[in-house]
Amino acid sequence: MGAWSYEAWSNDEAADWFQCFWKGGDFSLIAKELDQFDPAEERFDSVRAAAYLLQSLGDPYIWPADHLDALRPNLLKAIDIREKMIDPSNDSWAFLEAYGSSPAVVAEVGGQITALRRRLELVVS
Repeated sequence: MGAWSYEAWSNDEAADWFQCFWKGGDFSLIAKELDQFDPAEERFDSVRAAAYLLQSLGDPYIWPADHLDALRPNLLKAIDIREKMIDPSNDSWAFLEAYGSSPAVVAEVGGQITALRRRLELVVS
């Protein structure tokens, strides 16, 4: 893994994911990444990249109207995945191991969870 920092965008896998997203401009790629996420495949940085777009653009006034129905479920999935990624009792996920259980990456993912929860508060059920 080519990671140069702990942010959701600062590694090779995330950079590739963002390039694919912006090339196609298809917001359904975010849902696809979350729906198809399998911790055994260890695509943690791709799913973090998808969640970064949710935390950055996941406001109902900004999010594309064609994908508004998927916003709440996507936010909930992203939060759930993130919580499991940094849960030290979750032995079956290798995220913390990949980053050496670094407090910096745990703090970064925790901040992402907080941002996603803020977005979720804006979405009407």
